[in-house]
Amino acid sequence: MSNSKPKDYSTVDVWVATARDAGVTTVAHYKTKTTKHTAKANGKGAAEIAYRISDATPGYKVKVSVTVTSGRHTGSCSTSFVPHR
Repeated sequence: MSNSKPKDYSTVDVWVATARDAGVTTVAHYKTKTTKHTAKANGKGAAEIAYRISDATPGYKVKVSVTVTSGRHTGSCSTSFVPHR
């Protein structure tokens, strides 16, 4: 995460290091909704996915699930952030 405690109405980035050209899916589990983004890692295996924090519940820990797929291989991990006003 670019910032584990982002302010409301800011942007936070999920940084992923994986195999080059791998597919990347992130799912942010907010208190009242779930938001999914997809991307493709670049030739060096890096992907950056931005989440705009807008009116998220302050103090609620938002878990972000990350899944990467390259050929027949799949991996996953998670991270989180806590928005505040």
